[in-house]
Amino acid sequence: MNVIVLDLETYFDKNYSLKKISTPEYVHDARFHVHGLAVRYPNGKAEFKTDVPGALKELQEQYGQDLEQATVVCHNAAFDLYVLNHCYGIRPKQFVDTMLLSHHVHGRKENGKGAKASLEALAERYGLKPKGDLDFMEGVRYPDAKQQAELADYATTDVAITYQLLVKLLPQVTRLDVEVPLMMHTVRLFTERGVHVDVEGIQRIRDQILAETQDLLARAGITEETASGDKLFSELLEHRLARTGRHVPRKQGKNGPIPATAKNDEAMLALLEDEDPLVQALVKARVAKKSQDQKLSRLNTLEGIANATGGVLPMQLIYYGAHTGRFSGRGFNVQNMDRSGYGLKIRQLLVPARGNTFVIADLAQIEARVTAWSAGQTDMLEAFAQGRDIYSEFATEVFGEEVRKTRDGDSSEFAQWLTARRQVGKQAVLGLGFGMGALKFRDTLKRDKKTAALFESGQITDADCKRIVDTFRERYSSIKTYWGTLEEAANQAVHGGVWAVNGSSFQVKGKSLHLTLPSGRDLRYANPRFEWNSRTITYLDRDGYEAEFSPPGDSLVYGEGKDSTGLYGGIIAENIVQSTARDILAEAILAIERAGFPVMFHVHDEVIVEVPKDQAEQALGTVTRILQQTPAWAHGLPIACEANIADRYGK
Repeated sequence: MNVIVLDLETYFDKNYSLKKISTPEYVHDARFHVHGLAVRYPNGKAEFKTDVPGALKELQEQYGQDLEQATVVCHNAAFDLYVLNHCYGIRPKQFVDTMLLSHHVHGRKENGKGAKASLEALAERYGLKPKGDLDFMEGVRYPDAKQQAELADYATTDVAITYQLLVKLLPQVTRLDVEVPLMMHTVRLFTERGVHVDVEGIQRIRDQILAETQDLLARAGITEETASGDKLFSELLEHRLARTGRHVPRKQGKNGPIPATAKNDEAMLALLEDEDPLVQALVKARVAKKSQDQKLSRLNTLEGIANATGGVLPMQLIYYGAHTGRFSGRGFNVQNMDRSGYGLKIRQLLVPARGNTFVIADLAQIEARVTAWSAGQTDMLEAFAQGRDIYSEFATEVFGEEVRKTRDGDSSEFAQWLTARRQVGKQAVLGLGFGMGALKFRDTLKRDKKTAALFESGQITDADCKRIVDTFRERYSSIKTYWGTLEEAANQAVHGGVWAVNGSSFQVKGKSLHLTLPSGRDLRYANPRFEWNSRTITYLDRDGYEAEFSPPGDSLVYGEGKDSTGLYGGIIAENIVQSTARDILAEAILAIERAGFPVMFHVHDEVIVEVPKDQAEQALGTVTRILQQTPAWAHGLPIACEANIADRYGK
């Protein structure tokens, strides 16, 4: 295998760098300038060339127009391959990104967990030559001889480190036949493809957001300053609540109780529907103002990228963005946009090119299905296989009266009654499979707009939440048993040996506990160990009152220092289920592309394909067939898919 390592060095300054703007904005900016290209050849020689077109022509003469006779290796290929494609017209056919290899092997640094994947951090982890510092090139567009020599040394060191990381990381990747193509797919979404943007629609939504905020401020009779300021708002809210003998709700801060007036605080969300219209108006104005900047920032990001690229959004997903291997996003992140309200409006700005259409397909209830399959909960599996409405069935059981989907002819009041109760069943089936307790289940229902009113009207109480959780665990007892079996197997594996549970297995390898999934991919839990358990768990008793207890004995934890995390049965089950759902989607994505239909992006369990309009029906059938096909390693798992043809995303 001809392996060539590439690393482009480009101009940056204090105000113009990848820390300040997105890659598309950086590359398509008039200030963009390439200083040179570092290359490590298959024979081990490394050099830095300032004549980048000349250097690339030499590589093309030896390895093909798109370097198809070689495997190109980069660290953070999303940048280097974006430049190669958009500036030099080269699209490598086979490539490996050592940063993404690190995500797979060591996890991605996020929320205090995982490992740093920078070249500097990885060189230190593996005891390689230290990576240099590029600060001397800040603001230098035309380096002198000394700077040129330092830059050459810096860049050739980088490609040498990158190659050594390839050698060390690649053998640690599980399921190479799937994961390396999936890494390439993820990079290509960004470097070679792009979703068209309804640029004119951006301003329309921006105007709507601003107008709505001003309207709510006027109704509340307050200024933007009052709505934004924590102290001013709290004082005014206290005054208005005092009219009905109430006080501003509080939460625990670092130095004691503080007003619970953040836009996502549960108490604030409850006040959005307060019976006092003055309180309700005040809180709505606060939430709107606090949300406005976030919404406008997202629109500004999309507009900036679209303006730089000529109206296209290169979709930047992060391979192995989560510990389970699921994707996450960066830049303009489609992974965390709401499916209603302004989130939906912004989603709908993503459109196919003229003459094309989207085929949008989603794996239906995939996590609930995988939970039942993994735990051996055969009655739930049968319900899914038969296409029954399991959400309504469970809701019927816990409410003691028939719950179903709404139908034409249902009165609005009855439809609302059905929707709220079915949503309780849905939240239970989707959420209680991972050990969620009654307290968290209650809070989940209270945050859900479809079910929150049930508490306000007294149709559901805290005691009912405890009863529903207990009913779920009794009704689906194999799932509850599964948690305990997983926890015991993980604990035993830390002491030694291989411990298998329902198609998964645990074994300590080196300094990590490896959980081998049914697909054959490994999840890794670094530094597994037992520590004295000092946790205090708050729960709801049978009467709906909050109580506490502290589990005795040692608990299994993993990670380092303050980032350590407990590893319990419900958490392990959740990891297995989410990972397995991810692996099903990953194989389907690759199969769809092999069938000739380009996947433009994917969000959670949803795949978006873009095709010419005259191929839409064919693509719909192929995509549906592929997504519904159960992998050989998941025998007995019924998979369903919901798909449609749409002229924009979000429909």
